[in-house]
Amino acid sequence: MILYTNLKIKLFISFIIIFTTAFFLITNEQTIIAETEESNPPYKFKPSPDAKRFLGIGPITTSGYTEQPKEHYYIILGEKLHIETNVERTPLSNFLLVARYHWWQSTDSITWNEVDKKSNGNSSLDLIPTTVGKTYYQLSTSYVIPHAFIGSIFYSKVATVDVEREPISAKNVKVHTKADYLFNIDSNITRGTTFAYSTSNPFNATESTKWSVDKPDLATVNGDGHISANTNGKSGIVKVTGTINNKDNTIVSDSKEITVGNGLIDRTAHEGKKARFEIQGLDGNERDDELGDVTINWYKQVNSQQMELVKSETNPASNDIFYETHRVHPEDNNSKYYAEIVVKQAKSNDNSVLIGPATLTVLPPNDPKVEISSTITNKTLNTDYSGTQLNEVIDGDELNYNIDLYNNSKRDIHDAYITLPLHLYTQIEHIKVDDAEIDNSDYLLTTNEKNQILRINLNDFIAHHEKNIFIEIKVKNIHERESFDSQIDFHGLDPDSDEYTSQGNKLNINYINNQLTASVKDLHFEPITLFTHNNLKYRISANNDPNEVISIDDQRRKRRPLKLFLKQESDFENKDNKSIKLPADLRYYNGDSFTSLTNKTLINETTYGQIFNSIKWHKNQGPLLHINNSNPIPGDYSSKLTWQFEDSIT
Repeated sequence: MILYTNLKIKLFISFIIIFTTAFFLITNEQTIIAETEESNPPYKFKPSPDAKRFLGIGPITTSGYTEQPKEHYYIILGEKLHIETNVERTPLSNFLLVARYHWWQSTDSITWNEVDKKSNGNSSLDLIPTTVGKTYYQLSTSYVIPHAFIGSIFYSKVATVDVEREPISAKNVKVHTKADYLFNIDSNITRGTTFAYSTSNPFNATESTKWSVDKPDLATVNGDGHISANTNGKSGIVKVTGTINNKDNTIVSDSKEITVGNGLIDRTAHEGKKARFEIQGLDGNERDDELGDVTINWYKQVNSQQMELVKSETNPASNDIFYETHRVHPEDNNSKYYAEIVVKQAKSNDNSVLIGPATLTVLPPNDPKVEISSTITNKTLNTDYSGTQLNEVIDGDELNYNIDLYNNSKRDIHDAYITLPLHLYTQIEHIKVDDAEIDNSDYLLTTNEKNQILRINLNDFIAHHEKNIFIEIKVKNIHERESFDSQIDFHGLDPDSDEYTSQGNKLNINYINNQLTASVKDLHFEPITLFTHNNLKYRISANNDPNEVISIDDQRRKRRPLKLFLKQESDFENKDNKSIKLPADLRYYNGDSFTSLTNKTLINETTYGQIFNSIKWHKNQGPLLHINNSNPIPGDYSSKLTWQFEDSIT
C-alpha cells in the first residue's frame, strides 16, 4: 500500500518584517483546518495525575485534584472570572501540613508570572480581567510546615481564559456530571459529592451556567456545580439543571438526573432463581490497584435475626463486587442484605461503613420453564472451539449455531417457535431440528433496518423433553469492524393459552473486514521567520502525541509482518518557478538521531501476529523541518511524501 502526500510551504512578506508559515498537507486532497478549542494548552508545570479512590466508593488512595479547572473559560471584558479547584489527600497523609496555593498566568504561553497577590493564595481564583485576549492559568498546591518545605506539590491542569469585548450567546447547553450515583451516608469512605459541568453551543459562549436541583432534600448544588447528597438516608432521583441567561435575554437550559441512595437496590426473584445485589456508584476507571487494601463483607438478615456473613472479598476485581444468592425459597422473602466496606489504610476511627439494606422479594415459580443453552462455532477455522463469542469473523466464514432447549416444567407448550437475530446479510445454509433437515416452510427470515430475524417453528414442546437445533450460516458483506450481539428467544402458549417466553444466553460475533486501512492527516508546523537559519521547526500541538498523524485500522485476521516507510520524493519547489528551491529539508527524528527523508526511512514495523498501530509522535520526534543557512525567496513551495507499507520477512 502506498499513500502520497503533497507538502506545501507559503512565505508571506511585508515591508518591514518577513514571516514564513509552513504547513504540510498529509492527505490526498488539500483541506482547510478550522479553528477549534485548543486541546493541548501550554503549562508552567506538568499537571499532576488526578486523585484516585477505590472504584469510586472508597477513600482517596492517590492524592491529587478531585476538581480541576475547566479547560476553557469564555467571559466578557470587565466581568468577574471564577476558577474553582479542589485537592484531596489520602487518609495516611500528614494532616499537620498546611496547604499553600500559588496561581500562575501566561499570555504568550512561554513566560509565566504569579497572579497578583490580591487574587492569589486560595484554591479558587477570582479576578476581573482588564484586557481582551487569551490567558493561561495554572495552580500549584503545596503542603508545607510553615517556614520549611515538607510534603507534596500538586499542579493543576491549565485553564485557558478567552476574554471577549462583546457577549456571545449560547444557543444550547448540555449538562454533565462526573458521577451519576451519590451515597446518602455520612462517611468519608463512600462518595457523597460530585461536580456538574456544562458544554455549550457555540463552545465560546460567554455567559456562565447557573445551577439548581429539583429536590434539595435529596441533594444540593452550589454556584460552582458542586453537588452534595443528603446524609439523612433519603433516597431518590434528583434532577440537576444548568441554565444560561444570555445578554440578549434568551435563556437555554438542560438537565441531568442522578441517583441518591444507600448503595444497594431492592431485588425480586422467582422461587428457584438467584438474586444478585451490586454496590451502586462503582467506577472501574478510578481503581488504584497498587493502593487498594479494601475488603467487602456481605451480610444477610432474616426477619430480626442477627446478620450472617455470607461473602467476604479483599481487593475484589471490578466485576466481582456483588453478592449472588443461592436459589431462593419462600422463607427468603423479605430478607435484608447489607455490604460493609472496610478500609485498612483509613484512620482507625472511621475505617468502615455499612451500606444498605436491600430487600429481597421472592415471587412464585415461573411455570412453564424452558431452559436454553446456545453456542456458536466458526467452522472455517477448523477448530474445536465452541462458546458464546467468536472473534475476527470475516467474509465467507461458515458459522454453526448449536441450540439446546429443555422443557423443565410440568406442562406441555403449544405453538412453540424460536427467534434468532442474524447479521443483515447472513446467508442460511442448513437448519436441522433433532438431526433432521427442516422444510423451507418451517422457518421464516425477515429483515429490518438493523438485522435479519430467523424464526423456526417447533410446534408442540412436550414437558421434560429436549430439542436440539443446528443452524449453519455463511457470512456476507462485511465492510468494517462490527460487533453483533444476539440471543435465542423462545415463544409458546401454555395449556391456558397464556403466552410464555424465555431468553437464552447472549451470543457475540465480532466481525472484521480482513483489511488494513490507513488515513493520513494534515501536518502543520510552527511559523518561521525568513532570517531563521540552521534551526528546527516543530509541528503544532494538534499534530503531536496523543493525536494520531496516521490513523491505521488493522483488521487483518492473518497478520503478516509489515514495515512502513516514509520518503520525501523531491525538493520544495517554487510554484511559479520550479528551478527555485526552498533552503530547507525534512528530517525524521528517532531519539537523538535523525535521517533525511530524502532517503526511504523505516517508520515502524510489526512481527507476525502483531497489530499495526496508528502513528503518533512527541513534539521533538518524527518529521521535523530543518531550516538551512540561506534565505528563502518568498513564494509557494511544494513537495511530495510517499508512505509505503511493505511485507516484512521475519
